[in-house]
Amino acid sequence: MIPLVAVAHGSRDPRSARAMAAVLAALRERHPGRDVRLAFLDLNTPSVGQVVDAVAAEGHRRVVVVPLLLGSAFHARVDLPALLAEARARHPLLDVIQADVLGADDRLVAAAREAIAATGVSRTDPTVGVALCAVGSPRHDANAATDAITPRLLRGTSWAWGRTCFATAAAPTVVDALAALRAAGATTLVLAPWMLAPGLLWDRAVAAARAAFPEVSCATTLAASDSVGLVIDERYRQSLVHAGTAARHIA
Repeated sequence: MIPLVAVAHGSRDPRSARAMAAVLAALRERHPGRDVRLAFLDLNTPSVGQVVDAVAAEGHRRVVVVPLLLGSAFHARVDLPALLAEARARHPLLDVIQADVLGADDRLVAAAREAIAATGVSRTDPTVGVALCAVGSPRHDANAATDAITPRLLRGTSWAWGRTCFATAAAPTVVDALAALRAAGATTLVLAPWMLAPGLLWDRAVAAARAAFPEVSCATTLAASDSVGLVIDERYRQSLVHAGTAARHIA
């Protein structure tokens, strides 16, 4: 069986690693024959290099690395490829395949929509204004890609207003977005994370939102949804199909 190495960003907040480990545990339950391992880009162990080294030491000849990232920014385009290039140099007989990021998959957008509804707001309530909060990037195109998710989030509902905001590195801030929603006419405010796992940035965003708008409802992060595991599985399968791997090697 070809191992799947899921690479999370890493966080000083232990809840983040626990959330990603839980996602992978559920994936293993759905695919009992699958070799699924967790690695981190930073701040947590094991590192990407350590996990790939272990895969090679066990005699595997191919591994698929799935970035647990919502955007194709620095970590996906520069950081992770550099780490994998180092691993390939150490293990020339190991075929290391980097899969696509999770990205703005429709299932993840639907999971965010479901998390908003789970705060208690009705999908048919036109008074709802949603602020979708992402981490933020110094790169304008990365933030623009996140901004394009917000209209998709409102589809199929009567929620009248949506704004994208960022926890760091970009504007508008959470408070600015909520203020804009209120000024536009929204009387029911919801802050929703475009983030995989809980952590310090999301906590700060929630604290800032509640300090300015005590009535705001806050949704859960995406890792609480089964959709994350489904998208990981699809990225793994897509990578192996593109690599010409026979179906019998895909659990």
